[in-house]
Amino acid sequence: MEIQLRNRIFFKISCGFLLLFYSLCTFALSPPGVSGNQATGDYTVSYNATVSYPTIFIWLQEKVGSGPWTTVSDPVPLGTVDFSNKANGVYQYRVAELADSYSYPYFPTFSWSTAVTVIVDGSSGGAGSSSSSMDYSTQSTYSYEVRKGDVNADGLQDLYVKRSSGGSSNNGVLYETLLQQQSDSTFTVMQPDAAQQMIGASWPMISVDVESADFNLDGFTDIIINGLENHIAGVAKQLIFSSGSGLLPQASVVSSLGPYMHKTMTNIAGSFSNPNYFDPYMAQVPLPVPVWVCGISYNYYFEGFSPGCWIQIQIVIVTVYDANFVTQEGISFAHGWGNLGEVTSDAEFRNNAEYVYDVVATILGINVGEDRPDFNNQGAVEEALAKIWVILSSLCGEAEVSECLSQGVQTVGEEMSRSMAGFQSCTDKLVLGQSPLPFTGSPFRTPKVTHSSSQNFAITSSQLGYSAGSSDVARRNFWLSRFNDSKDPLAPLGVNVVDNAYLLGCLANERVLFVALDYGKTISLTSIGVGIMAAHADAVQTDFEGIPGKLTATKIALYHFEVFALAGLPPHTFGGAPFSGTTTEAEKTKFIWCPSCE
Repeated sequence: MEIQLRNRIFFKISCGFLLLFYSLCTFALSPPGVSGNQATGDYTVSYNATVSYPTIFIWLQEKVGSGPWTTVSDPVPLGTVDFSNKANGVYQYRVAELADSYSYPYFPTFSWSTAVTVIVDGSSGGAGSSSSSMDYSTQSTYSYEVRKGDVNADGLQDLYVKRSSGGSSNNGVLYETLLQQQSDSTFTVMQPDAAQQMIGASWPMISVDVESADFNLDGFTDIIINGLENHIAGVAKQLIFSSGSGLLPQASVVSSLGPYMHKTMTNIAGSFSNPNYFDPYMAQVPLPVPVWVCGISYNYYFEGFSPGCWIQIQIVIVTVYDANFVTQEGISFAHGWGNLGEVTSDAEFRNNAEYVYDVVATILGINVGEDRPDFNNQGAVEEALAKIWVILSSLCGEAEVSECLSQGVQTVGEEMSRSMAGFQSCTDKLVLGQSPLPFTGSPFRTPKVTHSSSQNFAITSSQLGYSAGSSDVARRNFWLSRFNDSKDPLAPLGVNVVDNAYLLGCLANERVLFVALDYGKTISLTSIGVGIMAAHADAVQTDFEGIPGKLTATKIALYHFEVFALAGLPPHTFGGAPFSGTTTEAEKTKFIWCPSCE
Protein backbone atom coordinates (compact mmCIF):
# COMPACT_ATOMS: atom_id res chain seq x y z
CA MET A 1 0.00 0.00 0.00
CA GLU A 2 1.33 3.44 -0.91
CA ILE A 3 0.73 6.44 1.29
CA GLN A 4 -0.80 9.34 -0.63
CA LEU A 5 0.82 12.63 0.36
CA ARG A 6 -0.44 16.14 0.46
CA ASN A 7 1.98 18.05 2.65
CA ARG A 8 5.50 16.89 3.24
CA ILE A 9 7.58 15.93 6.25
CA PHE A 10 11.10 14.59 5.78
CA PHE A 11 13.15 12.32 7.99
CA LYS A 12 16.75 11.21 7.50
CA ILE A 13 17.24 7.48 7.83
CA SER A 14 20.39 5.46 8.14
CA CYS A 15 20.61 4.45 4.48
CA GLY A 16 21.32 8.06 3.52
CA PHE A 17 17.92 8.90 2.05
CA LEU A 18 15.42 11.60 2.78
CA LEU A 19 12.24 9.79 3.74
CA LEU A 20 9.18 11.57 2.44
CA PHE A 21 5.79 11.13 4.11
CA TYR A 22 2.58 12.66 2.90
CA SER A 23 -0.25 13.27 5.32
CA LEU A 24 -3.58 15.02 5.45
CA CYS A 25 -2.11 17.58 7.84
CA THR A 26 -2.34 21.16 6.63
CA PHE A 27 -0.13 24.11 7.49
CA ALA A 28 -2.94 25.84 9.36
CA LEU A 29 -1.24 26.46 12.69
CA SER A 30 -1.47 30.08 13.79
CA PRO A 31 1.88 31.71 14.52
CA PRO A 32 2.51 32.88 18.10
CA GLY A 33 1.89 36.48 19.15
CA VAL A 34 4.46 38.70 20.87
CA SER A 35 3.67 41.51 23.30
CA GLY A 36 5.73 43.67 25.63
CA ASN A 37 8.99 45.53 25.08
CA GLN A 38 10.76 43.39 22.52
CA ALA A 39 13.72 45.73 22.07
CA THR A 40 14.77 45.46 25.76
CA GLY A 41 14.30 41.69 25.92
CA ASP A 42 11.21 41.76 28.17
CA TYR A 43 8.27 40.29 26.28
CA THR A 44 5.59 37.61 26.30
CA VAL A 45 4.99 35.00 23.61
CA SER A 46 1.44 33.61 23.45
CA TYR A 47 0.11 30.75 21.37
CA ASN A 48 -2.96 28.57 21.11
CA ALA A 49 -2.24 25.59 23.35
CA THR A 50 -5.66 23.96 22.99
CA VAL A 51 -5.35 20.23 22.35
CA SER A 52 -8.28 18.53 20.65
CA TYR A 53 -8.34 15.43 18.49
CA PRO A 54 -6.52 14.87 16.16
CA THR A 55 -3.94 17.13 17.89
CA ILE A 56 -1.90 15.06 20.33
CA PHE A 57 0.46 17.75 21.65
CA ILE A 58 1.36 21.35 20.86
CA TRP A 59 4.36 23.38 22.03
CA LEU A 60 6.49 26.49 21.45
CA GLN A 61 9.91 26.52 19.80
CA GLU A 62 12.64 29.18 19.82
CA LYS A 63 15.54 29.84 17.44
CA VAL A 64 18.41 32.11 18.48
CA GLY A 65 20.24 33.71 15.56
CA SER A 66 21.11 31.03 13.03
CA GLY A 67 21.07 28.28 15.66
CA PRO A 68 18.74 25.27 15.80
CA TRP A 69 15.10 25.26 16.82
CA THR A 70 14.73 24.28 20.49
CA THR A 71 11.70 23.56 22.66
CA VAL A 72 10.69 26.25 25.13
CA SER A 73 9.87 24.88 28.57
CA ASP A 74 6.09 25.10 28.94
CA PRO A 75 5.14 21.60 30.11
CA VAL A 76 1.39 22.00 30.68
CA PRO A 77 1.35 23.76 28.14
CA LEU A 78 -0.32 26.97 29.21
CA GLY A 79 0.15 28.83 25.93
CA THR A 80 1.88 31.86 27.46
CA VAL A 81 5.63 32.18 28.06
CA ASP A 82 7.27 35.24 29.64
CA PHE A 83 10.83 36.22 28.71
CA SER A 84 12.95 38.78 30.53
CA ASN A 85 16.47 40.19 30.24
CA LYS A 86 17.11 38.47 26.90
CA ALA A 87 20.54 39.25 25.48
CA ASN A 88 20.80 41.39 22.36
CA GLY A 89 20.16 39.27 19.31
CA VAL A 90 17.59 37.96 16.85
CA TYR A 91 15.04 35.42 18.13
CA GLN A 92 12.39 33.51 16.23
CA TYR A 93 9.36 31.69 17.65
CA ARG A 94 7.01 29.15 16.11
CA VAL A 95 4.36 26.69 17.23
CA ALA A 96 4.90 22.95 16.68
CA GLU A 97 2.16 20.32 16.64
CA LEU A 98 2.03 16.54 16.81
CA ALA A 99 -1.22 15.19 15.42
CA ASP A 100 -2.94 12.05 14.22
CA SER A 101 -2.74 11.97 10.43
CA TYR A 102 -6.11 10.25 9.81
CA SER A 103 -4.22 8.00 7.42
CA TYR A 104 -3.87 4.21 7.49
CA PRO A 105 -1.64 3.01 9.00
CA TYR A 106 -1.71 5.76 11.58
CA PHE A 107 1.37 7.91 11.18
CA PRO A 108 1.67 10.76 13.67
CA THR A 109 2.51 13.94 11.77
CA PHE A 110 4.41 17.07 12.68
CA SER A 111 3.68 20.54 11.40
CA TRP A 112 4.94 24.02 12.24
CA SER A 113 3.44 27.46 12.14
CA THR A 114 5.17 30.32 10.38
CA ALA A 115 7.78 32.03 12.55
CA VAL A 116 7.69 35.45 14.16
CA THR A 117 10.89 37.42 14.73
CA VAL A 118 11.95 39.45 17.77
CA ILE A 119 14.99 41.75 17.66
CA VAL A 120 16.48 42.62 21.04
CA ASP A 121 18.82 45.60 20.67
CA GLY A 122 18.42 47.55 23.91
CA SER A 123 16.71 50.45 22.13
CA SER A 124 13.34 52.00 22.90
CA GLY A 125 12.16 51.99 19.32
CA GLY A 126 11.18 48.35 19.14
CA ALA A 127 12.09 45.65 16.66
CA GLY A 128 13.32 46.82 13.35
CA SER A 129 13.83 50.44 14.38
CA SER A 130 16.46 52.23 12.36
CA SER A 131 18.06 55.63 12.22
CA SER A 132 19.37 55.11 8.72
CA SER A 133 18.18 57.54 6.09
CA MET A 134 20.73 56.54 3.45
CA ASP A 135 19.65 54.96 0.22
CA TYR A 136 20.95 51.65 -1.02
CA SER A 137 23.38 53.19 -3.51
CA THR A 138 25.20 54.85 -0.58
CA GLN A 139 25.32 51.67 1.47
CA SER A 140 26.76 49.72 -1.46
CA THR A 141 29.93 51.84 -1.28
CA TYR A 142 30.87 50.62 2.20
CA SER A 143 34.11 48.69 2.68
CA TYR A 144 34.85 45.93 5.21
CA GLU A 145 37.90 44.33 6.79
CA VAL A 146 38.06 40.73 8.00
CA ARG A 147 40.32 39.35 10.73
CA LYS A 148 40.71 35.82 12.12
CA GLY A 149 41.60 34.37 15.51
CA ASP A 150 40.26 32.10 18.26
CA VAL A 151 38.06 34.08 20.62
CA ASN A 152 37.11 31.18 22.90
CA ALA A 153 40.24 28.99 22.75
CA ASP A 154 38.43 25.97 21.29
CA GLY A 155 40.99 25.44 18.52
CA LEU A 156 38.67 26.75 15.79
CA GLN A 157 39.35 29.97 13.91
CA ASP A 158 36.70 32.66 14.37
CA LEU A 159 36.11 35.82 12.32
CA TYR A 160 35.96 39.50 13.20
CA VAL A 161 34.29 41.70 10.59
CA LYS A 162 34.20 45.50 10.76
CA ARG A 163 33.14 48.24 8.39
CA SER A 164 36.32 50.11 7.48
CA SER A 165 34.71 52.98 5.60
CA GLY A 166 31.28 54.52 4.98
CA GLY A 167 28.36 55.61 7.13
CA SER A 168 28.04 55.63 10.89
CA SER A 169 28.18 52.82 13.41
CA ASN A 170 24.49 52.89 14.33
CA ASN A 171 22.74 53.24 10.97
CA GLY A 172 21.28 49.75 10.85
CA VAL A 173 23.86 48.42 8.41
CA LEU A 174 26.39 45.79 9.49
CA TYR A 175 29.18 47.60 11.32
CA GLU A 176 31.09 45.24 13.64
CA THR A 177 30.50 41.57 14.39
CA LEU A 178 32.18 38.44 15.72
CA LEU A 179 31.44 35.10 14.07
CA GLN A 180 32.22 31.96 16.02
CA GLN A 181 33.16 28.86 14.05
CA GLN A 182 31.24 25.66 14.78
CA SER A 183 32.46 22.08 14.56
CA ASP A 184 30.82 21.65 11.13
CA SER A 185 32.81 24.59 9.65
CA THR A 186 29.82 26.95 9.71
CA PHE A 187 29.62 30.09 11.82
CA THR A 188 27.17 31.60 14.27
CA VAL A 189 26.78 35.26 15.26
CA MET A 190 28.16 36.04 18.71
CA GLN A 191 26.86 38.68 21.12
CA PRO A 192 30.35 39.75 22.27
CA ASP A 193 31.26 41.84 25.28
CA ALA A 194 33.66 44.77 25.01
CA ALA A 195 36.69 42.62 25.87
CA GLN A 196 35.89 40.09 23.13
CA GLN A 197 35.46 42.88 20.60
CA MET A 198 38.87 44.27 21.53
CA ILE A 199 40.38 40.81 21.12
CA GLY A 200 38.86 40.42 17.66
CA ALA A 201 40.03 43.87 16.59
CA SER A 202 43.61 42.90 17.49
CA TRP A 203 43.71 39.80 15.26
CA PRO A 204 45.68 39.86 12.00
CA MET A 205 43.75 40.99 8.94
CA ILE A 206 43.23 38.41 6.17
CA SER A 207 43.03 39.08 2.44
CA VAL A 208 39.57 38.09 1.25
CA ASP A 209 37.10 39.37 -1.33
CA VAL A 210 34.09 41.07 0.31
CA GLU A 211 31.07 41.65 -1.96
CA SER A 212 28.12 43.70 -0.78
CA ALA A 213 24.48 43.60 -1.86
CA ASP A 214 21.08 43.59 -0.20
CA PHE A 215 20.70 39.83 -0.36
CA ASN A 216 17.39 39.65 1.51
CA LEU A 217 16.04 42.87 -0.02
CA ASP A 218 15.19 44.56 3.29
CA GLY A 219 16.82 47.89 2.39
CA PHE A 220 20.12 47.24 4.20
CA THR A 221 23.22 46.02 2.43
CA ASP A 222 24.66 42.63 3.44
CA ILE A 223 28.01 41.07 2.56
CA ILE A 224 29.50 37.86 1.21
CA ILE A 225 33.05 36.91 2.21
CA ASN A 226 34.81 34.99 -0.58
CA GLY A 227 38.16 33.20 -0.33
CA LEU A 228 37.96 32.09 3.29
CA GLU A 229 39.12 28.62 2.27
CA ASN A 230 42.57 30.13 1.63
CA HIS A 231 42.83 31.05 5.30
CA ILE A 232 40.70 28.48 7.18
CA ALA A 233 40.64 24.91 5.87
CA GLY A 234 37.21 23.53 5.04
CA VAL A 235 35.37 26.85 5.39
CA ALA A 236 33.15 28.02 2.54
CA LYS A 237 32.16 31.58 1.63
CA GLN A 238 29.85 33.18 4.17
CA LEU A 239 26.73 35.32 3.63
CA ILE A 240 26.32 37.84 6.48
CA PHE A 241 23.04 39.72 6.96
CA SER A 242 22.70 43.19 8.46
CA SER A 243 20.36 43.44 11.43
CA GLY A 244 18.44 46.41 10.05
CA SER A 245 18.23 47.64 13.64
CA GLY A 246 19.66 51.06 14.44
CA LEU A 247 21.38 50.11 17.70
CA LEU A 248 22.43 46.58 16.76
CA PRO A 249 25.70 46.86 14.80
CA GLN A 250 26.24 43.10 14.83
CA ALA A 251 25.06 40.82 12.06
CA SER A 252 21.67 39.20 12.52
CA VAL A 253 22.44 35.90 10.79
CA VAL A 254 25.35 34.27 8.99
CA SER A 255 24.70 31.55 6.39
CA SER A 256 27.29 29.29 4.81
CA LEU A 257 27.31 29.03 1.03
CA GLY A 258 28.89 25.59 1.32
CA PRO A 259 27.69 22.09 0.39
CA TYR A 260 24.14 22.50 1.73
CA MET A 261 23.52 25.73 -0.18
CA HIS A 262 25.16 24.33 -3.32
CA LYS A 263 23.03 21.19 -3.18
CA THR A 264 19.83 23.10 -2.45
CA MET A 265 20.36 25.63 -5.24
CA THR A 266 21.30 22.80 -7.62
CA ASN A 267 17.94 21.18 -6.78
CA ILE A 268 16.06 24.43 -7.40
CA ALA A 269 17.83 25.21 -10.67
CA GLY A 270 17.42 21.61 -11.82
CA SER A 271 13.71 21.57 -11.02
CA PHE A 272 13.26 24.78 -13.02
CA SER A 273 15.00 23.34 -16.08
CA ASN A 274 13.77 19.74 -16.00
CA PRO A 275 10.31 18.57 -14.88
CA ASN A 276 11.72 15.11 -14.12
CA TYR A 277 14.81 16.36 -12.32
CA PHE A 278 14.23 14.46 -9.07
CA ASP A 279 13.33 11.11 -10.69
CA PRO A 280 16.90 9.68 -10.74
CA TYR A 281 17.22 10.36 -7.00
CA MET A 282 13.86 8.86 -6.03
CA ALA A 283 13.10 5.33 -4.90
CA GLN A 284 10.14 3.38 -3.50
CA VAL A 285 11.16 1.66 -0.26
CA PRO A 286 9.15 -0.91 1.76
CA LEU A 287 8.92 0.17 5.39
CA PRO A 288 7.65 -2.11 8.18
CA VAL A 289 5.26 -0.17 10.39
CA PRO A 290 3.67 -1.47 13.61
CA VAL A 291 -0.05 -0.70 13.80
CA TRP A 292 -2.79 -1.54 16.27
CA VAL A 293 -5.41 -3.93 14.89
CA CYS A 294 -8.64 -4.64 16.74
CA GLY A 295 -11.07 -7.49 16.19
CA ILE A 296 -12.10 -11.01 17.26
CA SER A 297 -9.34 -13.55 17.87
CA TYR A 298 -9.15 -17.10 19.26
CA ASN A 299 -7.94 -17.20 22.88
CA TYR A 300 -6.16 -20.52 23.39
CA TYR A 301 -6.02 -20.08 27.18
CA PHE A 302 -9.78 -19.77 27.52
CA GLU A 303 -10.40 -21.89 24.42
CA GLY A 304 -12.79 -19.47 22.83
CA PHE A 305 -13.12 -16.33 20.71
CA SER A 306 -12.84 -12.92 22.36
CA PRO A 307 -12.50 -9.30 21.22
CA GLY A 308 -9.17 -7.53 21.59
CA CYS A 309 -6.43 -5.40 20.02
CA TRP A 310 -2.91 -6.39 19.06
CA ILE A 311 0.12 -5.00 17.18
CA GLN A 312 0.55 -6.13 13.60
CA ILE A 313 3.41 -5.31 11.22
CA GLN A 314 2.28 -3.67 7.96
CA ILE A 315 4.60 -3.11 5.00
CA VAL A 316 4.13 0.38 3.59
CA ILE A 317 5.72 1.65 0.38
CA VAL A 318 7.14 5.16 0.90
CA THR A 319 8.96 7.58 -1.38
CA VAL A 320 12.57 8.42 -0.49
CA TYR A 321 15.17 10.70 -2.05
CA ASP A 322 18.93 10.24 -2.03
CA ALA A 323 20.26 12.69 0.58
CA ASN A 324 23.60 12.79 -1.23
CA PHE A 325 21.92 14.81 -4.01
CA VAL A 326 18.65 16.18 -2.59
CA THR A 327 17.97 18.44 0.38
CA GLN A 328 14.67 18.77 2.18
CA GLU A 329 14.42 22.46 1.27
CA GLY A 330 15.36 21.84 -2.36
CA ILE A 331 12.52 19.41 -2.99
CA SER A 332 10.10 21.38 -0.76
CA PHE A 333 10.70 24.53 -2.81
CA ALA A 334 10.30 22.66 -6.10
CA HIS A 335 6.96 21.18 -5.04
CA GLY A 336 5.73 24.45 -3.50
CA TRP A 337 6.69 26.60 -6.48
CA GLY A 338 5.19 24.09 -8.89
CA ASN A 339 1.89 24.21 -7.00
CA LEU A 340 1.74 28.00 -7.42
CA GLY A 341 1.10 27.60 -11.13
CA GLU A 342 -1.71 25.08 -10.60
CA VAL A 343 -3.93 26.83 -8.07
CA THR A 344 -7.45 27.92 -8.99
CA SER A 345 -8.06 30.76 -6.54
CA ASP A 346 -6.18 33.70 -5.02
CA ALA A 347 -6.68 32.25 -1.54
CA GLU A 348 -5.05 28.97 -2.56
CA PHE A 349 -2.28 30.94 -4.27
CA ARG A 350 -1.56 32.86 -1.06
CA ASN A 351 -1.54 29.68 1.02
CA ASN A 352 1.00 28.04 -1.28
CA ALA A 353 3.04 31.24 -1.45
CA GLU A 354 3.36 31.29 2.34
CA TYR A 355 4.70 27.75 2.25
CA VAL A 356 7.30 28.75 -0.39
CA TYR A 357 8.21 31.84 1.62
CA ASP A 358 8.94 29.77 4.72
CA VAL A 359 11.03 27.29 2.74
CA VAL A 360 13.18 30.15 1.42
CA ALA A 361 13.46 31.60 4.92
CA THR A 362 14.80 28.22 6.07
CA ILE A 363 17.30 28.14 3.19
CA LEU A 364 18.63 31.60 4.07
CA GLY A 365 18.15 31.23 7.82
CA ILE A 366 16.09 34.44 7.95
CA ASN A 367 12.75 35.98 7.12
CA VAL A 368 12.85 37.31 3.56
CA GLY A 369 12.48 41.07 3.44
CA GLU A 370 12.19 43.73 6.10
CA ASP A 371 8.81 42.54 7.39
CA ARG A 372 6.87 39.35 7.02
CA PRO A 373 4.22 39.99 4.35
CA ASP A 374 0.53 39.87 5.12
CA PHE A 375 -0.48 36.63 3.42
CA ASN A 376 -4.08 37.80 3.29
CA ASN A 377 -2.96 40.59 0.97
CA GLN A 378 -2.56 39.44 -2.63
CA GLY A 379 -0.28 42.35 -3.56
CA ALA A 380 2.03 41.76 -0.60
CA VAL A 381 2.28 38.08 -1.49
CA GLU A 382 3.16 38.83 -5.10
CA GLU A 383 5.82 41.29 -3.95
CA ALA A 384 7.33 38.58 -1.72
CA LEU A 385 7.43 36.09 -4.60
CA ALA A 386 9.09 38.65 -6.87
CA LYS A 387 11.74 39.18 -4.20
CA ILE A 388 12.26 35.43 -3.85
CA TRP A 389 12.65 35.14 -7.62
CA VAL A 390 15.44 37.74 -7.64
CA ILE A 391 17.15 36.45 -4.49
CA LEU A 392 17.33 32.82 -5.55
CA SER A 393 18.30 33.46 -9.17
CA SER A 394 21.21 35.56 -7.89
CA LEU A 395 22.25 33.22 -5.06
CA CYS A 396 22.27 30.31 -7.49
CA GLY A 397 25.44 31.67 -9.07
CA GLU A 398 26.97 32.57 -5.71
CA ALA A 399 26.47 28.96 -4.62
CA GLU A 400 28.59 28.00 -7.68
CA VAL A 401 25.88 25.97 -9.39
CA SER A 402 27.10 25.37 -12.94
CA GLU A 403 23.72 26.14 -14.54
CA CYS A 404 23.70 29.58 -12.97
CA LEU A 405 27.31 30.69 -13.41
CA SER A 406 27.97 33.60 -15.71
CA GLN A 407 29.88 33.05 -18.94
CA GLY A 408 30.91 36.69 -19.11
CA VAL A 409 33.89 38.60 -17.84
CA GLN A 410 32.43 39.80 -14.54
CA THR A 411 32.72 37.88 -11.29
CA VAL A 412 29.64 36.17 -9.86
CA GLY A 413 29.67 38.65 -6.98
CA GLU A 414 29.69 41.63 -9.34
CA GLU A 415 26.85 40.14 -11.36
CA MET A 416 24.83 39.45 -8.22
CA SER A 417 25.43 42.94 -6.84
CA ARG A 418 24.18 44.45 -10.09
CA SER A 419 21.12 42.19 -10.02
CA MET A 420 20.27 43.23 -6.46
CA ALA A 421 20.95 46.90 -7.22
CA GLY A 422 18.66 46.62 -10.25
CA PHE A 423 15.87 45.28 -8.05
CA GLN A 424 16.38 48.11 -5.56
CA SER A 425 16.26 50.68 -8.36
CA CYS A 426 13.06 49.20 -9.75
CA THR A 427 11.46 49.03 -6.31
CA ASP A 428 12.34 52.69 -5.71
CA LYS A 429 10.48 53.57 -8.90
CA LEU A 430 7.39 51.86 -7.55
CA VAL A 431 7.54 54.00 -4.43
CA LEU A 432 7.82 57.19 -6.49
CA GLY A 433 4.66 56.34 -8.41
CA GLN A 434 4.07 55.92 -12.14
CA SER A 435 1.59 56.98 -14.77
CA PRO A 436 -1.67 55.01 -14.92
CA LEU A 437 -1.88 52.20 -17.45
CA PRO A 438 -4.91 50.83 -19.32
CA PHE A 439 -4.99 47.80 -17.05
CA THR A 440 -4.87 47.22 -13.31
CA GLY A 441 -3.18 44.66 -11.10
CA SER A 442 -0.34 44.15 -8.69
CA PRO A 443 2.79 46.13 -9.65
CA PHE A 444 4.76 43.00 -8.73
CA ARG A 445 3.02 40.63 -11.10
CA THR A 446 1.75 41.02 -14.65
CA PRO A 447 -2.05 41.28 -14.46
CA LYS A 448 -4.29 38.62 -15.87
CA VAL A 449 -5.99 39.44 -19.16
CA THR A 450 -9.57 38.24 -19.48
CA HIS A 451 -11.25 37.62 -22.81
CA SER A 452 -14.46 36.24 -24.22
CA SER A 453 -14.75 32.72 -25.59
CA SER A 454 -14.91 34.14 -29.11
CA GLN A 455 -11.81 36.34 -28.78
CA ASN A 456 -9.71 36.56 -31.96
CA PHE A 457 -5.99 36.67 -31.10
CA ALA A 458 -4.78 37.12 -34.68
CA ILE A 459 -2.48 40.00 -35.59
CA THR A 460 -4.55 42.91 -36.95
CA SER A 461 -3.50 45.04 -39.90
CA SER A 462 -2.66 47.99 -37.62
CA GLN A 463 -0.56 45.74 -35.37
CA LEU A 464 1.26 44.43 -38.42
CA GLY A 465 2.08 48.00 -39.34
CA TYR A 466 3.34 48.79 -35.84
CA SER A 467 5.50 45.66 -35.80
CA ALA A 468 7.36 46.91 -38.87
CA GLY A 469 8.40 50.07 -36.99
CA SER A 470 11.70 50.71 -35.27
CA SER A 471 10.83 53.18 -32.50
CA ASP A 472 9.58 53.00 -28.93
CA VAL A 473 6.39 54.69 -30.08
CA ALA A 474 5.74 51.83 -32.51
CA ARG A 475 6.49 49.30 -29.78
CA ARG A 476 4.08 50.90 -27.31
CA ASN A 477 1.32 51.20 -29.93
CA PHE A 478 1.82 47.55 -30.82
CA TRP A 479 1.50 46.27 -27.26
CA LEU A 480 -1.39 48.62 -26.43
CA SER A 481 -3.28 47.34 -29.45
CA ARG A 482 -2.45 43.77 -28.51
CA PHE A 483 -4.08 44.46 -25.12
CA ASN A 484 -7.05 46.59 -26.15
CA ASP A 485 -7.97 44.83 -29.40
CA SER A 486 -6.59 41.30 -29.03
CA LYS A 487 -6.43 40.65 -25.27
CA ASP A 488 -2.93 39.26 -25.67
CA PRO A 489 -1.76 37.85 -22.27
CA LEU A 490 1.75 39.26 -22.78
CA ALA A 491 0.57 42.77 -23.70
CA PRO A 492 0.64 44.31 -20.18
CA LEU A 493 4.26 43.25 -19.70
CA GLY A 494 5.07 44.49 -23.21
CA VAL A 495 3.77 47.97 -22.34
CA ASN A 496 5.61 47.95 -19.00
CA VAL A 497 8.90 47.06 -20.70
CA VAL A 498 8.53 49.93 -23.18
CA ASP A 499 7.67 52.33 -20.34
CA ASN A 500 10.31 50.84 -18.02
CA ALA A 501 7.38 50.66 -15.63
CA TYR A 502 6.49 48.68 -12.54
CA LEU A 503 8.66 45.89 -11.27
CA LEU A 504 8.77 43.37 -14.11
CA GLY A 505 9.06 45.91 -16.92
CA CYS A 506 11.91 47.63 -15.10
CA LEU A 507 13.62 44.37 -14.14
CA ALA A 508 13.47 43.06 -17.72
CA ASN A 509 15.38 46.12 -18.92
CA GLU A 510 17.83 46.07 -16.01
CA ARG A 511 18.61 42.41 -16.65
CA VAL A 512 19.22 42.94 -20.37
CA LEU A 513 21.59 45.81 -19.60
CA PHE A 514 23.69 44.04 -16.97
CA VAL A 515 23.90 40.77 -18.94
CA ALA A 516 25.03 42.77 -21.99
CA LEU A 517 27.67 44.46 -19.79
CA ASP A 518 28.72 41.08 -18.44
CA TYR A 519 29.14 39.68 -21.97
CA GLY A 520 30.88 42.79 -23.29
CA LYS A 521 28.08 43.62 -25.75
CA THR A 522 26.89 47.07 -26.75
CA ILE A 523 23.13 46.93 -27.16
CA SER A 524 20.13 49.21 -27.41
CA LEU A 525 17.02 48.44 -25.39
CA THR A 526 14.98 49.88 -28.24
CA SER A 527 16.56 47.61 -30.85
CA ILE A 528 16.16 44.56 -28.60
CA GLY A 529 12.54 45.56 -27.97
CA VAL A 530 11.85 46.02 -31.68
CA GLY A 531 13.21 42.53 -32.32
CA ILE A 532 10.99 41.09 -29.58
CA MET A 533 7.94 42.88 -31.01
CA ALA A 534 8.53 41.55 -34.55
CA ALA A 535 9.22 38.04 -33.25
CA HIS A 536 6.01 38.10 -31.21
CA ALA A 537 3.99 39.15 -34.26
CA ASP A 538 5.54 36.33 -36.31
CA ALA A 539 4.89 33.76 -33.56
CA VAL A 540 1.23 34.78 -33.26
CA GLN A 541 0.72 34.46 -37.02
CA THR A 542 2.19 30.96 -37.10
CA ASP A 543 0.52 29.63 -33.95
CA PHE A 544 -2.28 27.13 -34.59
CA GLU A 545 -2.05 25.03 -31.42
CA GLY A 546 -4.60 25.31 -28.62
CA ILE A 547 -6.23 28.69 -29.07
CA PRO A 548 -4.65 30.04 -32.29
CA GLY A 549 -2.61 33.16 -31.65
CA LYS A 550 -2.65 32.86 -27.86
CA LEU A 551 0.96 31.89 -27.20
CA THR A 552 2.25 29.55 -24.53
CA ALA A 553 5.09 30.55 -22.21
CA THR A 554 7.30 28.08 -24.08
CA LYS A 555 6.78 29.76 -27.45
CA ILE A 556 7.33 33.21 -25.96
CA ALA A 557 10.55 32.03 -24.32
CA LEU A 558 11.82 30.47 -27.56
CA TYR A 559 11.56 33.63 -29.63
CA HIS A 560 13.17 35.62 -26.80
CA PHE A 561 16.10 33.19 -26.89
CA GLU A 562 16.43 33.72 -30.65
CA VAL A 563 16.38 37.52 -30.41
CA PHE A 564 18.91 37.52 -27.59
CA ALA A 565 21.18 35.13 -29.49
CA LEU A 566 21.28 37.54 -32.46
CA ALA A 567 22.52 40.20 -30.02
CA GLY A 568 25.15 37.85 -28.58
CA LEU A 569 23.30 37.39 -25.30
CA PRO A 570 22.52 34.10 -23.49
CA PRO A 571 19.06 32.53 -23.04
CA HIS A 572 19.00 33.34 -19.32
CA THR A 573 18.84 37.04 -20.24
CA PHE A 574 15.11 36.37 -20.54
CA GLY A 575 13.40 37.37 -17.29
CA GLY A 576 11.19 34.29 -17.25
CA ALA A 577 14.18 31.97 -17.06
CA PRO A 578 16.90 33.55 -14.86
CA PHE A 579 18.25 30.24 -13.56
CA SER A 580 18.93 28.14 -16.63
CA GLY A 581 17.37 29.85 -19.64
CA THR A 582 15.06 26.95 -20.49
CA THR A 583 11.46 26.73 -21.65
CA THR A 584 10.61 24.49 -18.68
CA GLU A 585 11.69 27.25 -16.35
CA ALA A 586 9.59 29.77 -18.28
CA GLU A 587 6.53 27.57 -17.80
CA LYS A 588 7.20 27.36 -14.06
CA THR A 589 7.50 31.14 -13.64
CA LYS A 590 4.73 32.26 -16.00
CA PHE A 591 2.27 32.83 -13.14
CA ILE A 592 4.37 35.94 -12.37
CA TRP A 593 5.13 37.34 -15.83
CA CYS A 594 2.33 35.89 -17.99
CA PRO A 595 -0.45 34.45 -15.77
CA SER A 596 -2.93 34.26 -18.67
CA CYS A 597 -0.61 32.37 -21.03
CA GLU A 598 -1.85 29.01 -22.29
